[in-house]
Amino acid sequence: MIRLAASHARIGMELAFPIVDAFGNSVCEAGTQLEADQISKLHMYGVREIFISDPILDDVPVEPLVPPELEAKAALALKTVLEEAGSANSVEPALIEQAVEPGYEMAKPLFPRVIGEVNSAPISPSAEYDYLMPARTASLAAMLAARIGLDMNTTGQICIGALLMDIGIARIAAGSSHEYEKHPVLSYVLLKDLPFITPVTASIVVQHHERLDGSGFPQGLEGDGISMGARIVAVAESYYSLISSRPNHESWPRQDAMEYIMAFGGDLFDPDVVQAFVRSVPAYPTGVLVRLNTGETGYVVDARIGQIGRPTLRMIADEDGFKIDELFEINLIDEEHRHLIVEDAVEYG
Repeated sequence: MIRLAASHARIGMELAFPIVDAFGNSVCEAGTQLEADQISKLHMYGVREIFISDPILDDVPVEPLVPPELEAKAALALKTVLEEAGSANSVEPALIEQAVEPGYEMAKPLFPRVIGEVNSAPISPSAEYDYLMPARTASLAAMLAARIGLDMNTTGQICIGALLMDIGIARIAAGSSHEYEKHPVLSYVLLKDLPFITPVTASIVVQHHERLDGSGFPQGLEGDGISMGARIVAVAESYYSLISSRPNHESWPRQDAMEYIMAFGGDLFDPDVVQAFVRSVPAYPTGVLVRLNTGETGYVVDARIGQIGRPTLRMIADEDGFKIDELFEINLIDEEHRHLIVEDAVEYG
């Protein structure tokens, strides 16, 4: 199946996967042939990418790391918690517990081994960022935790920390950007006495903005003074923060965000977590059409996670843009193809 940005959807394209909005509500069923009215609403629903049936890639599976409906369940539970936190002096423990449950569920698909690709798309719409970003961060944090060898229970606790890390923001008055650095402590105060909040989760909530070199907040912790869970969430949260647009922040290209995280491994970010990140997030996901420096184009059939920018491609057009009669595949890590460089993703920016 072909993966492309929702902005490149065209009338008559047939959906390979159903489309759901950010909170799991069905927008279009699999097999639907898109019509103009449906396409016009994709942005409103916060849909960033779609999967289209095409014989060229019928044999290429695209398997999500965490089911989208599970991320949606977490985001919806978190939205309820944040709304309560912003309007009351305290939050009912039962509401917070509803946001805890998806955290453990997110960890389960990764054991006994990690299968599938993490959702590396930017978060949209920006109006729902406060709910969607923690849910997406939790999915990536789960993968990173599993990659570095943590067990399922600890991975679940890390997911919960990612989900609940920003609930203190609801206590900060709108527009008070100078108060932002207080939110980890505010979140911690709301959660610390709840019996189902473990030390692993609590450390993430209060430390997820700390950095190895001591430049983070709220305490300026450094090195081993920062918990492993917080180091994992720091990488996951930073990635989605960089690639997602919102007021006062222009989105970065995914490759630039990945380069930034790699560049600061050992300084801002734990190098082992960064290494797991490199092995987890594809620069060019499976199903995306890319253009090489020669002008040739091909679809990614194996993202070669861990080999940044060196996927296996099914070539479909030559350097002059003419379709190739007989499709063939090339692996960009092979010595004979090392001169080839992926310049950009077509219909996926």
